[in-house]
Amino acid sequence: MRFYDRKSSRGSNREWNEEMKPLGPDSSANAEILKKTLGDSSDLTIRYLQVKKTHEGHNDITCQVMLIYLDGMVDNQILQERIIPGIQNLQSIPYDEDLIPLFTGRVISAGQISLVEDFQHAVRTILTGCLLILIDGYEQGLTVSIQGYEKRGIEETKTQTVIRGPQEGFTEDLRTNITMIRRKMKDERLRIDTHTAGRMTQTDISVIYIDGMVKKQVLDQIWQLIDHVSLKTVLEGEYIEEYLQSNKGTIFPTVLNTERPDSVTAALAEGRVALLVDGSPFAMIAPAMFLDFIQSAEDSYQPYVFSSFIRILRLIASVICLIAPAIYIAITTYHQDLLPTQLLLSLMFQREGVPFPAFVEAILMEITFEIIREAGIRMPRNIGQAVSIVGTIVVGQAAVDAGFVSAAMVIVVAITGISSFVIPAYNMSIAFRLTRFLFMGIAASFGIYGLTIGFVVLAVHLCSLQSLGQPYMRPYAPYMSGEQMDGLIRAPYWLRSKLKGKRGKQPT
Repeated sequence: MRFYDRKSSRGSNREWNEEMKPLGPDSSANAEILKKTLGDSSDLTIRYLQVKKTHEGHNDITCQVMLIYLDGMVDNQILQERIIPGIQNLQSIPYDEDLIPLFTGRVISAGQISLVEDFQHAVRTILTGCLLILIDGYEQGLTVSIQGYEKRGIEETKTQTVIRGPQEGFTEDLRTNITMIRRKMKDERLRIDTHTAGRMTQTDISVIYIDGMVKKQVLDQIWQLIDHVSLKTVLEGEYIEEYLQSNKGTIFPTVLNTERPDSVTAALAEGRVALLVDGSPFAMIAPAMFLDFIQSAEDSYQPYVFSSFIRILRLIASVICLIAPAIYIAITTYHQDLLPTQLLLSLMFQREGVPFPAFVEAILMEITFEIIREAGIRMPRNIGQAVSIVGTIVVGQAAVDAGFVSAAMVIVVAITGISSFVIPAYNMSIAFRLTRFLFMGIAASFGIYGLTIGFVVLAVHLCSLQSLGQPYMRPYAPYMSGEQMDGLIRAPYWLRSKLKGKRGKQPT
C-alpha cells in the first residue's frame, strides 16, 4: 500500500487550482453536498459504518464513517472482503486517537490512498472510480484507488504488426500502459508527470521522459502547449496532438503515434518525450522526424542488412505513392517523346477509345480506389479485405472494358495504392495521398517542369518544418554525422558500440 497526494504541481487542471470549498467536519452534510453535486445519481452508493471510541469515565462515543463510490466503478470484492470488514473490526479505540493515520496505516490494506480536503477533488476522485471515505469530525477525507471497471486486456497490436519482436500493444487503460513501459524501462531517471485536460471529461494525460536526457526547452514547450488546452472533452490523443503541431499549416505529421510499448521505450532512450492519454491505446512521441514515419519497430529486430534494405524500399515506395500518377499524366500529356516508340504506340492503342484526358482519368481512378479502401476499413474485418480486393479487381476490369480508363492507368493506380500501404505510419500515408492529388494537378497544368518545381517546393517545405523546435528532416537537413548510425541505413549494433558517441540517435 502506498500513501501519497494525488494533486501534484503538474498534474492538476487549471480549474482545480481555483479557490475550492473545503470539506466540513460533518460527514452527513458533506455527503449531501456530494449527492447534490452528482445529481443524486442512481449508481452513487453511500455506505454508513460506525466506529466506537472509548473514553475513560464516559460512555463510548460512536463515530460515523461513510463510504461513497459509484457502483460498477470500484472493485466490489476488495470493498466487501477487505475494506468494510477492516473498518467494522475496529474496537476499543482510544478517544483521542487520530483515525486518519489509523485508517491509512492499519485498516486499509488495498489500493493507493490519498487525502482529500475539498469538494471538487472529492467529486473528481469519485468519478474516476475511487472509493471516498469520510469520517465524522474530520475536515479531510480519504480516497482509495480500487477501480474495478471492465477494461480490455493486453493484445497484439493491430496497426503496427511485426514478424519478429514483442507482440503486445497498449490498451485503453492508462495505468496498464504506464506499467508496460515501466516493465521495459528500468531506469531510476524515468519520470511520469500526470496532467488533466478537458473541462467535462477531466482526462488524465501522462508525460513520460528520462530526466537528464530530454532537452529542457522541449519539455517546457510541451507543458506550455498542454496548459493551453481549453477543450470541453479530450477523448483521444488527437485532441492534444493538434496543440503539439508546431506548424499548423502543414498536412505532414510532426508527432509520431504508436501502440507499441517497445517503440515508446526506444524513443525515451533517445531523449524524447512520450504522452499517454487515458482511454487511448496510442502513445504520442515528440519530437518526431520525417524518417521516424518511414521506419518500423521491426527494423531493430531484424539483421541490419535486411533492415537497411527494407527502409530504402519504403522510401522508394513513398516516392512512387507521391508522384507516380503525376509522372504518367505529365508524360502522356506533354512529353510523349520521352517514351520509347513501342511503349508509346501501346499507350496510344489503349487510350484510343478513352473519352477523358489523362488527368480526369487518373482522378476518377484514384478517387474510386480511395473509396474502396475506406469501405474496406470500415466494414467488418472478416469481409473488409475481401470487399477491397474483389471491389478493386471488378471495378478496374469493368472500367477498362467500358472504355472509361486505359489498362495502363489501372496499373499505375494499383502500384500507387499498394505503395501507400508500405508506409508504416498511417497519418504519413494520408499526407502522401493528399499531396499526390496536388502533384497530379500540377503535372496536368505544367508537365514535368511544373512537377520538378513542385517537388523542390515540397522538399523546401519539409526542411522548414520543426517538431517542438527540432529540424523535421534531421539528420540529413541539417546533416549530422553523429546520427547516421540509425538513419536511412541501420548500422549493426557491434559497430555502434565501437564508435564513441554514435550509439544510435543522439538525444533530441
